[in-house]
Parts: sequence; structure tokens; C-alpha cells
Amino acid sequence: MAGYFSAHLGIGGALVTAPAIRLIFLEPAFIAVGTPLVVNIPTAFVGASSYYRRGFVATRLVAPLALSGMIGAIGGASLTRFVSGDIILLTTSVVIFALSMRFLFSRQKTERTPAEISYPTLAVSGLGIGFVSGFLGLGGGFLLVPFLTLVGGLDMKTTFGTSLAVVAPIAIPGALVHFLLGHVDLSLAAFLIIGVIPGAYIGSRMAMRLSNLRLKMMFGVVLGAVAVYLGVFEVLKLVS
Repeated sequence: MAGYFSAHLGIGGALVTAPAIRLIFLEPAFIAVGTPLVVNIPTAFVGASSYYRRGFVATRLVAPLALSGMIGAIGGASLTRFVSGDIILLTTSVVIFALSMRFLFSRQKTERTPAEISYPTLAVSGLGIGFVSGFLGLGGGFLLVPFLTLVGGLDMKTTFGTSLAVVAPIAIPGALVHFLLGHVDLSLAAFLIIGVIPGAYIGSRMAMRLSNLRLKMMFGVVLGAVAVYLGVFEVLKLVS
């Protein structure tokens, strides 16, 4: 499921694996924050490769977003040592829900070429997206997709492909920092990777067949549902 939704919606898969690790496998909060970043690396790579072969990756945007995002991810992941894992996951749910509403009820700007997004804008945006990615244990796709569509004006399929191409390298330094902090269960990550790779391939193939509007609505609905489910769980745990 994580692999499928990752490639289908360009989000890297952590929006599924993080809640699953916490809510289904009942692992500690920090394991649910760090482990998904390890799983994100092969997931995003497989999905991005599929989109690239069909011409749905804005290659000019990948390097500046990825390089600045990797720097931000190191800072965000390092900061988690000072914050409760439960608070991080509750923050994750609030951020995801806000983005889902913004995405569902916004009007997409007229599609334009990637060249119209300046390098300073890409660098600053990548730094912020990477920081949030490392801090929350998410691949960054949940921020990249709204950025590339609402700010960049890209069509949904190019957005998803570009997002996955950026998510793969951003996840590497964040995953490494979380591993050094003891926030990664490698055996759990290995079993998840076995499933996400074929799931990502199938998800990317299915996304090619759907309209941009339908993909946009699906992205917003999935984000909202995950946010509510995770948020309720964490609130109940904090008050119990």
C-alpha cells in the first residue's frame, strides 16, 4: 500500500508507513518517525524511474531542490532529539491535514515551464521542505507536490514524477541521522521494502491512466484521511 500510494500520488510512502508502524505494529513513536525515511529511498527511486521513462520529470528542478533539501533534512532530523516523538507525530497530523485542505480547495495556476521557477526560490524551498522532512520523518513529497503544483504550476503527473525524484536523495541524510539516533528498525524497514518496490511500480503505472484533476482530488483526500486518523490516535494517547 505504501509503495502504491507513494508512486500514485508522488509522496514517497511515509504517509502510509509512519501511521502503519505506529498504529498497526505499535512501535515507539521515534521508530515511526525514523524508519519510514529508510523505506522511502527505494520507494521513491522506483516510482521516479517509472515517471522519468515516460517524460514526467522536470529534470531542471531536481538538483537544486534535492541538494538544498538534503542539507535541510540533516538539520530537521538532528532536532528530533530534543522533542517528544508523540509531539512530532501529532504535529505531523496537523501539518498534513492543513496541506490537504489547502490542496483540495485551491485553484491550480496556469501550467508553465519549470524555467520560470528561479534557482533561489528552489533552493530556499528545498531547504525548508528537507528540514520538515527530516524532522517529521516524512519524505517531503507531501510538501513538494503542493509546491510544484500551486507555485510551479506543473501538471499533476510531472509533479508526482519530479517529487519522487527529489524525495529519494532527500531521504538519505535524514535516514542516516535517525539511524545514528536509534530511531530506525532495520528489520522492519527490510520487510516493508520488499512490499513497497512492486507497489511503487504498480502505482506509477496506474497514475499514468488517470486525469490530472482526479489525481489532485485523490492526493488531497488521502492526505486528509491519514492526518485525521493519526491525529486522533496521538491525542488519545497523550490524554490517556
